[in-house]
Amino acid sequence: MLSIFLLLGLIVYKYLFKRKINLFYLLILISILPIVSIFRAGSYESGDLSLHAKRLISFYNLLVNYRLIPRWTPEFNAGYGDPHFLFAYFLPYFIGSIFHSIGISFLTSIKMLLSFSFIFSGITMYFWVKEELGKKAGFVAAIFYLFMPYHFVDLHFRVTIAENLSFVFLPAILLSIKKLIETNSKKWFVILAISLGLLILSHQAISLMFLPIMLAYGLFVWFRNNKKLKNIIYYFISILFGFFISSFHWLPIVNLAKFTQQGLNPTQILFPQVSQLLYSPWRLGFLFQSNIGELSYLIGYTQLFIIGISIYLIVKNKFNKKLKNLLVFFLIISAILFFMILPMSKSIWEVTPFLKYSQFSTRLLVILALCVSIIAGIVAKKINKNWFIVGLCFLTIAYTILNWGNRGTIPTIQDEYLKKEFDIKPDISGLEPSSPIWADLKKSQLRTKPKANIEILQGNAATKETARTPISHRYQINAFSSINIKENTLYFPGWTVEANKKLVSVNYSNPDFPGVISFDLPEGNYNVEVKFVDLPIIIFSKWLSLISLIILAIYSKASGKYWPFFPKSVF
Repeated sequence: MLSIFLLLGLIVYKYLFKRKINLFYLLILISILPIVSIFRAGSYESGDLSLHAKRLISFYNLLVNYRLIPRWTPEFNAGYGDPHFLFAYFLPYFIGSIFHSIGISFLTSIKMLLSFSFIFSGITMYFWVKEELGKKAGFVAAIFYLFMPYHFVDLHFRVTIAENLSFVFLPAILLSIKKLIETNSKKWFVILAISLGLLILSHQAISLMFLPIMLAYGLFVWFRNNKKLKNIIYYFISILFGFFISSFHWLPIVNLAKFTQQGLNPTQILFPQVSQLLYSPWRLGFLFQSNIGELSYLIGYTQLFIIGISIYLIVKNKFNKKLKNLLVFFLIISAILFFMILPMSKSIWEVTPFLKYSQFSTRLLVILALCVSIIAGIVAKKINKNWFIVGLCFLTIAYTILNWGNRGTIPTIQDEYLKKEFDIKPDISGLEPSSPIWADLKKSQLRTKPKANIEILQGNAATKETARTPISHRYQINAFSSINIKENTLYFPGWTVEANKKLVSVNYSNPDFPGVISFDLPEGNYNVEVKFVDLPIIIFSKWLSLISLIILAIYSKASGKYWPFFPKSVF
């Protein structure tokens, strides 16, 4: 109904009032249509909306009450804890925390994150392609990007907040690369570094997959333009700063992932078949999720059509050299991505560092959406007929309409219900990928909340808990004999035990409760603190991020085109 009202309004505005339609404002109005259903009361029957809202509750509590960068998640594993936030994507939960801090519920904060991610992904795509090809092409590309079937699978069915957010930064990075290499501007140097940093903080796997493409695009723009050495050096330094400012997140992951269940047993990569990329088997091909939750990984019908048209136009030699080179570049990238999504690329995934942890090859559909969208913009630029552009955009929007909402919503699920779920509905499917390698569900009661936070296993002692935060547990212990104590927290590097300010040896390999902290104390009175401290690599990564941000801030205000990185005489 909203779509019909918008269409009628456009007809009246253009033909009755004789006004020219602003494509940017039209794009924003269209992008609102598929997100209206998100704000129905409650949570989804399928997908991870409730899961992310629960994790936001924990993240916000840690962020506001205890430390700036959450690392430990105390609610996981029935209260034994988990270093989930050390490895999970940072930016989506940080933005969700900002929404909650202004009075929005946790559940609605996740919905706001999904909605803003969707709208701004169209905006960044519009501005990038507009810069390359003009307003009409930018509008067409943005419509294709927004209404790519996989975008709706992420938005409404899987509810992957990190992949949704990554849609925003991919076009922003390519726009920044283009402007930086062409202008050597301080502004675009900083914007590129920050955009890349935000992408890394949004989704590590997408960042890794996108890195070769952004490097290739940078070289493509450089060869297309002046080929000055200083421009390409400046570009690579900006990329380095993108990694530096986000190092507080990815550097600990690289160093500490080996201590997690994921590092111990990398998840097998799941691949779709070719048919799944070409056709969705439900509702004549127009629904992207079955009634039992199966998902479609359709590239898209108009998307496939536009690829076919673009190849036909190349064969017929309909493009000038500049457009042809741009089109061929993204067609080649699209072909590589298509190959990498399919099972025949399995050996590449398995031998490429870090890529084997990506879980799904279909994550590449996020980047394929980017490539297909600019191909659509190039074709629209070449054909440049209003009837073709309007018809193409209308069909691209219309065939996705059955997917503008989740299959069902449960109104009774709100924040209070989710807060209780950590206790009343623990995860029984297995350990989180981020759980320590020493934890073992078969031998430890990690699905049953412990009766007490501290237990005396051997000896005789009186204990009293004096203070507790997620990362610091303090006790007064009066040991009447030598004692062995179990503190019901899973061990991970960073957990230490101090008794009367002196370090105590920690044991986490007891065969009766593997992975759980235990320690010995001789007879005496003790003030004991079990605390989670930053490891040297975490301290280093924080300082690297902070110093890099300070340098970028100074540089953005400094005079001199290349200062502080190079003296002008270098060029």
